[in-house]
Amino acid sequence: MSFDQHRPTIAEIDLEALRSNYAALKQVARGGELMVVVKADAYGHGAVTVARTLAAEGCGYFGVATLDEARELREAGIDRRIVLQAGFFADQAREIVDLDVAPFVFDPGLIGPLDSAAEAAGRRDFPIHLKIDSGATRLGIVPADLSAAIDALFCARSLRLEGVCTLLANAGDPSSPITDAQLTVFRDALKTIEAAGLRAPIVHVANSAALVLREDSHYNLARPGLAIYGLPPVAAVRERVELRPVMTFKTRVMQTKRVPAGSGVGYGHTFIAPRETLIGVLPVGYADGYRRGLQHGGEVLVRGHRAPVVGAVSMDLTTVDLTDVSGAAVGDEVILWGGVGEAMISVNDVARLAQTISYEMLCTVGRRVPRITRG
Repeated sequence: MSFDQHRPTIAEIDLEALRSNYAALKQVARGGELMVVVKADAYGHGAVTVARTLAAEGCGYFGVATLDEARELREAGIDRRIVLQAGFFADQAREIVDLDVAPFVFDPGLIGPLDSAAEAAGRRDFPIHLKIDSGATRLGIVPADLSAAIDALFCARSLRLEGVCTLLANAGDPSSPITDAQLTVFRDALKTIEAAGLRAPIVHVANSAALVLREDSHYNLARPGLAIYGLPPVAAVRERVELRPVMTFKTRVMQTKRVPAGSGVGYGHTFIAPRETLIGVLPVGYADGYRRGLQHGGEVLVRGHRAPVVGAVSMDLTTVDLTDVSGAAVGDEVILWGGVGEAMISVNDVARLAQTISYEMLCTVGRRVPRITRG
């Protein structure tokens, strides 16, 4: 699609970069499979687009957070294993079965409702994944309750234990004693499950950071999220695997105006021009996901040069100082984050300026921003 057919503010999604990241992480997994996490609209990249692209590359597992996200994929024709990661209530069991979604079971009391729903639907092997709380203290079955879950599974007639998993709380630190302790708890839980006569064909622990930094967390499936989209969750990941950013968030200069020294810019006049200044007005704001905090130190790329954000970022408009960008004019492309080579602004750096994390920056790129694919 042509850029001109849409709002001038777009999120450009590089599918070739997505494929490259998938291949790179598959290599790191050393024969293990990947469950690509596509929750939150694939971290703002477009869940259906990402799932279709990677299913064509052989990906057999996709992780979602909600049943609405699972339904969107099913309605788009995605027939691979979809795994519900972020929990559910007992009265949602029937919909889980109807959508053929494998849920993370985090409480022994949920096994009965799932079994009843599967039996009512005529299923005899409905897949579930037991989630062990090994120390993150979020959703999960604590070791003291594991025997109750095992007993409930033996009573279930229509369920199949497909997977066992856990969440690591501090995988970004490769020498973390927290991770060491969690892996010990998880291994003990696996031994308990196997000693009871149950065996899960799929075991998964590693997220993006652990996949790259903690080989001892590798089993036969990993759950990369941020890394699939080309962003290292911590610097050490960048040093060990080559990743390419998938999203470039961009807009165009809508207006330029030369103002005298002393002019106030934007709401509250939080910026006063110290010299005669060429102000560029951009049609992007915090409603699009470009955070208000970026008025303090934020930069954009125009004609290959960095231009500082000046004045308050408002809901729909942002102003930048184009004085030092030779030839800057209305219609010029503006990279907010992304790009390639030297003409690149990392969303990780933008997130630090906004006092948040790159996950949040990507997820809050608004729905009114068209996603335009290439590659």
